[in-house]
Order: sequence, then C-alpha cells, then structure tokens
Amino acid sequence: MVVLNFTYICMGTKPNMSDPDAELGPYDYTEKTKSYFNWAMAVGTLVAAWPFHWFYQKYGARYVFFIAGMISTIATGALPLCADLGFWAMIATRFFQGVSFGADFAAIGLIVVHWAPLKQHGLFISFLSSFSQISVIFTMPVAGNLCESSFGWKSAFYVHAAISGTLFCIWFYYYRNTPLKHPSMTDFELEKIHRDKGSVKEKEPVPVKAIMTNPVMWAVCISAFGELMMSQFIVLYGPTYLKEILDYPVTHAGYFVAIPRALHLMFKIISGLCSDRIKFLSEKVKMCIFNTIALTISGIFFLILGYIPKEHKYYALAAILTIECSTGFICGGFYKCATLVARQHSHFVLSQIQFIKCVSLFIEPLLVFLICTQGTLAEWRIVFIIHGVLLIGGNIIFCWFATGKPAAFTYSPTSNGSEIGAVDEQQQRCPICVNWEKSCTNCANSAPTPAPLPISARDENTFDFPYPFKN
Repeated sequence: MVVLNFTYICMGTKPNMSDPDAELGPYDYTEKTKSYFNWAMAVGTLVAAWPFHWFYQKYGARYVFFIAGMISTIATGALPLCADLGFWAMIATRFFQGVSFGADFAAIGLIVVHWAPLKQHGLFISFLSSFSQISVIFTMPVAGNLCESSFGWKSAFYVHAAISGTLFCIWFYYYRNTPLKHPSMTDFELEKIHRDKGSVKEKEPVPVKAIMTNPVMWAVCISAFGELMMSQFIVLYGPTYLKEILDYPVTHAGYFVAIPRALHLMFKIISGLCSDRIKFLSEKVKMCIFNTIALTISGIFFLILGYIPKEHKYYALAAILTIECSTGFICGGFYKCATLVARQHSHFVLSQIQFIKCVSLFIEPLLVFLICTQGTLAEWRIVFIIHGVLLIGGNIIFCWFATGKPAAFTYSPTSNGSEIGAVDEQQQRCPICVNWEKSCTNCANSAPTPAPLPISARDENTFDFPYPFKN
C-alpha cells in the first residue's frame, strides 16, 4: 500500500507540477488526483473494517487474514497495468488495497487475545504493530533504487507483490487461530499464555455499546487519532516534503524516511520490553509516561519543524528523527491501555483504531490539498502546527482517563453465577472450587494441586484451565 506514495516522485515526467503551462505525462498526477487515490484506499478500508471484524469472529484470523493478503498481492501487482488503463482503474486497485488493509489491526487484537501472556502485552503489541515501520524501512529505499534503475518504477510494484504473496503463504502455513490447535504447542507454553487471563473464548459476543460508551476507550481513540495523523503524514508526505521543500534527491528522500522509521521500530521494541519489565510503577503511571514521551515530545517537535527553513534542512531532518524516535514509545501508552482495559475484546477496540486510521487517510490528504496549494514552507507550517496541537491535546485527554484495570464489559456471567473474564493480578484461583477469589471460604486452600489435563482433554471452546499451575 505504501509503495505508490514513494513512486509518485519518479513516475512522472513533469518537473514542476505547479506550472500550469507544462504538458502533463500519463503518470503526472496532480495533488488532487493523488488525494483521490488515497481517498479510494480509505473508502476500501472503511467499507471492509466491520465485515472483517465479523469474519474474524466467525472464522478466525488464519483464513481471513490470508485472503486479505491475497487481495493486497493481486492489487499491488496489477497497479502498473491500472496506471496504464487510466484514472478509474487506479481508483479500483487502490480501493482493493484499502480493503486488504482493513484486516490488519483486528488481526493484531486477536493474536494478542489468544497468544500473548497477560504480562507481555506491551512486547506483543510493539512487535505486531511494527508492520508499519518495517514496510516503510523496506519500501522507501527499495522503491527509490528500483525507480532509478533500468527496471523502472513498475518493477517496485512487482517486487512488492511477489514478497507479499510469499509472506502470506508463510502466515497460512504457520498460524493457528488458538494456541490449543497448534501442533507445536506444549502444556508449559499454554499455561504461560493463559495465566491470570480467566476464561478466553474463541468466539464471544462483543459488547459494542458498552465499549463505544466507555470514556477510557474514547480517550484511547482521541490519542490514537493524533498519533495516526502524524504517522500518515510521515508515510504519505514525508518523501514529498523532503524532496520539494528541503530539496533532497529522490534516493536520499527514501533513505531519510526509512532510517527514522527504523529507529522508531527500535524504540518501539525497547518501550514494549520496558513497559512489561518495570514493576515499581503502576500500569497507569507507566502508560501516562510512555504516552507523554510519544505524543507530547513529538507534538513539540512538529511545532518546531514548521519554522525550520530550507537553509537549515539538516535541523529539519533531526526534528523528524526525534519525532520518529519519541513516537516509538506509543506501544506502552494507549495501545497497551486498550488491551488491558478491553482484554478479550481487544480485537474490536484495535479494529476501531483501524477505523480511525481510515479517517486519517481521508483527512490527511484533504488537509494537505486544502492548505498546501502552492507548496511553500509557510503552508506546510500550518499543517505541522495542526499535527502538533492534535498530539499534545490527545495526550492530555489520555492521561486524564487512562487506567490499567479491566473494564466492566470484560466480565461475563458463568454457569454458577460468578463473574469471570479479566482477572486482577492479585487474585488467586482456588484449586478446589475453581473460583476467582482472594480467599476461598468453600474449601481448604491447602489441598494439593491436581496435575494439569492433557491438551486433548481441554475444552476447545473456552481454552480455560480447570486447575492452577504452581510453576
């Protein structure tokens, strides 16, 4: 999906798109046309977000995400042909790229719910959400070199399509919807994954109304909107800003976007590990600290970036580098808050963040289209200020509402009338009555712990453990 945003700068033949008298080539797209292409992709994601959520709930991630990947592969490989066919063909292929993109965040939520130990949510989220950075790290320099090679810009799409198809075949071969169904899973690994989680059903109805009216979820979404707008700007318009405003060469623009993304990825992994390993701070304090580093610092440097002239373009590059490094801490912020508060419904909450990303795909091109009409630094400055205000304001709201405790909608009634679901870390499960209580009055806690059941004897619908594990 990202590769087109870079190949724009090497597809066309017109050196100055602001000159109305210059003759347009077949691949010389105006900012208005580029915005239409991005909007088509956003429409595809918006249309697909809720259906993918339903498909995931009914069929799991293995087949559904594989199909989404094949859609992406075909659309990417067909894009050079669609560019030759004309405007509406390009709209169609970008729409289907957007459809496939609608499957991403909900898949992350499902993997976290079923595969991540409760104490490793930060690490899992940091790895799984790094796909945005890895794609840019790979795409920008590769597309830049292919554009200027004898193979031409079309080869960038063919290479990406081939890699996409290969990766999704690997996904289908290795992934299973739940750890219980994976042939390589051991009892020890299963216990680690399910410890302190309570009952995690493979198919559980989502309390949509309760989630959508929860103030913590709204704080997460507002914070996510600021961060995703920033991220979309770097990906969609980073190369354009570096080339047209700061006068960096095409190949340099690719590397100067990819290198900050690589550092962002490094800080994202570090923040995920630190968020899980730090024990002397509460989850809320940790999330507020990480979210503030990610959003407020990046917001401040966005405000600074708008006032750096072309003569000091290396300072502008340093500001972009600082923004990317600081936003790497976001996994310990609102992303982790979403999974800790929503627990078994994390996939739905993350799919709503995907929906917000679609909205940002609409707003970001519209923002640049309406403001940057002449492509001057003064116009770009307004865009930078808007992003800075969104980032800082979103963090203030998040820090006010953030919590590490599971929401009320994560609890579901069991057959004996008790409540289970997301379980507080301080609670312990009684080995006799199997109730979640700090102290059990129905039986003796000193009774010996029975041996764990073999995998074949476990309930494949709830994936819950009838007895605790000591080790």
